[in-house]
Amino acid sequence: MLKGKGKFIVTIGIIAVSITYLVFAGVKETMVYYLTLDELKQRTPAVYEEKVRVSGSVVEGSITNDTDGNLGFKITDGNHVIKVEYKGIVPDVFRGGVEAVVEGLYKPDNTFKADLLLAKCPTKYESTESLEKGNST
Repeated sequence: MLKGKGKFIVTIGIIAVSITYLVFAGVKETMVYYLTLDELKQRTPAVYEEKVRVSGSVVEGSITNDTDGNLGFKITDGNHVIKVEYKGIVPDVFRGGVEAVVEGLYKPDNTFKADLLLAKCPTKYESTESLEKGNST
């Protein structure tokens, strides 16, 4: 009787450890640090070849496209500027001056190889007063 309970407890323990390991490994693999450009620069060279997510404003006039579909641009936080290289789907709202979020690898030559590009929508809000004026006319 004790042998049956012992095998059951050992089996449940092995299953619990296996599930815990799979969850931890999955989370660790998909976890990405979100850094500002200042934090990125402070963490060099430890951050090289580590997958990170960085945001900054796209520098006006820095966007380039080549014939292979590679997109190049620079992002800045006002103090630091890095060059970004990206190949993939470009958001419709992406242009100079827009805040962009890139995810990928930062290289020692101050180039960020992005595999994900997100652009924040430049939404403009109207005040309640301007809405009320618009409805009264």
